[in-house]
Amino acid sequence: MTDPTGEVHSYGVDIANREIYLHGQHGAFEEDPGVDYRMASTFIKNIRHLDAKTHSSILIHMHSIGGNWNDGMAIYDAISMCRSYVTILAYGQAESMSSIILQAADERIMTPNSYFMCHFGSSGMVGDYQSVQNAVKFEQSMTDAMLEIYTEQCVNGKFFKEHYKTVTPEKVKGFIRRKISAGDWYLNAHESVYYGFADGVVTSKKFGNGHITRR
Repeated sequence: MTDPTGEVHSYGVDIANREIYLHGQHGAFEEDPGVDYRMASTFIKNIRHLDAKTHSSILIHMHSIGGNWNDGMAIYDAISMCRSYVTILAYGQAESMSSIILQAADERIMTPNSYFMCHFGSSGMVGDYQSVQNAVKFEQSMTDAMLEIYTEQCVNGKFFKEHYKTVTPEKVKGFIRRKISAGDWYLNAHESVYYGFADGVVTSKKFGNGHITRR
């Protein structure tokens, strides 16, 4: 007989309740490894398995400091392609790569004491001159993709509706670019909703009973 608790702790999935736990892999690490190939490969298997069984809603419990772009985008794409309705509940923080992953969900919820942080990220390049130039161009394309993802969600944010007579993607993208050009941009959970980076904040211990959408 399958042990549900074992599935949750070993594989990060609760099949019966259609819930996935998205966090760094436990191991002999001094620090949280964040979003990496282990997180991505495990998550893709889990969400594909649940989505193949039925198209009932899936709840993702996310607690992540962020991490690698390519692995994060693998997770983002897996959520975007999921035919089931997906809700992400962010614990602790949705920062850097995990702030982008959050945008893939049909419903984006944050816990009261969690925070949101977005930035341009960091990079390090080694190689011959032309290869480094090619890498810089590619990283610029990643930045553009990030801004597009944020903009698509924030264009409906209350902040922009209150501060612009006519809200356009160009205005929203320009605002976000200016904010993160000044450094890491931190928002608490309610501010995240105000700008459009999230849809709601859990305010009750009974969040599983109507406070988080399960379709």
